[in-house]
Amino acid sequence: MAHIPVEIRRVRPPRKAAAALVLAVLAFLIVAVLVALSVFSLPAGVVAVVVDPVSGTVSKPVIGPTVGFKAPWAYLIEDTYAIEIIEFVQKERAAGKWTFSAPEVLTKDGVVVTVEMVVRYRIVPERFDELVKKFPQVDYDDKVLVPKARQLIRDVISKVSLDELIANRDVIAKQIEQLYREAVINDPAVAGLVEVLDVNVQNFVLPQDIVNAINRKIAAQQDAIRAQFERQRVEELARANYTRTVLAAMAEANATLTRAVAQARQIMLLANATRTAIELLIKASGANATEAVRLAELYIYLSGLREVAQTGNVQIVAVSGGAGQVVPVIPIAR
Repeated sequence: MAHIPVEIRRVRPPRKAAAALVLAVLAFLIVAVLVALSVFSLPAGVVAVVVDPVSGTVSKPVIGPTVGFKAPWAYLIEDTYAIEIIEFVQKERAAGKWTFSAPEVLTKDGVVVTVEMVVRYRIVPERFDELVKKFPQVDYDDKVLVPKARQLIRDVISKVSLDELIANRDVIAKQIEQLYREAVINDPAVAGLVEVLDVNVQNFVLPQDIVNAINRKIAAQQDAIRAQFERQRVEELARANYTRTVLAAMAEANATLTRAVAQARQIMLLANATRTAIELLIKASGANATEAVRLAELYIYLSGLREVAQTGNVQIVAVSGGAGQVVPVIPIAR
């Protein structure tokens, strides 16, 4: 079979059409790049200004969420207008972007105190352009808020002794908080641009040896208080026992006196009654002086026998004697 060569010719487009296509593609790419460089978007809680380095202007704040346009050569400076927190903590915990090591300052008597504090603040978004003009790197916290807190804490603590700090810690904490608010409000660099929402001095950290000494002192004071309380309790108990004893003795003395008075009155009444009975008996019998004495003795004797008989433990037997005498005999009960 014979081979028949076939010639295929490539059809080339006209040069003008190819150039137009290239230009169209380049134009599209340029437009896409310009649009990408000119359009920006901001999320919620973020404020920005557009800086035009050609004209040297800074735009008014643009508050998100929003979409905006700018010159392709212009750039944005952003910051959040939500609540920000600056924490001053001990060195071993100062590891975050907004966490700073707490200032270590000396008291008036030379004791090192670490002051832990938290500051809550926010920028005023409507005036963000003014803040950017003063702080193009948006580092107002590092340049103003943090060093101002350190300096103020140092000034306050250096004027008090350790004892004053311990005794008036709440008052001194409130003083630091109030002075810091006033310092930020009156600072011309951030006045009206940054709003301090809250300042909270959380702790005054003392050296461990000082803490141990304070704990020992507190323990000794508590032991002294307990000893004093126990002594007072013993004294009060002793006074109560003494009072009860005295009252019991007084009551017994009063009862004894009352019984003695009653007995004396009874004896007096009995003696008066006996005398009256004897006088009546003598008068009725018409006895002479010798007989009157005998009658009185006999009456008293018989009265005594009657009292003995009333006890119920004896028996009285009358035995007639000589000369018409009757002699009572009292047998002994066994």
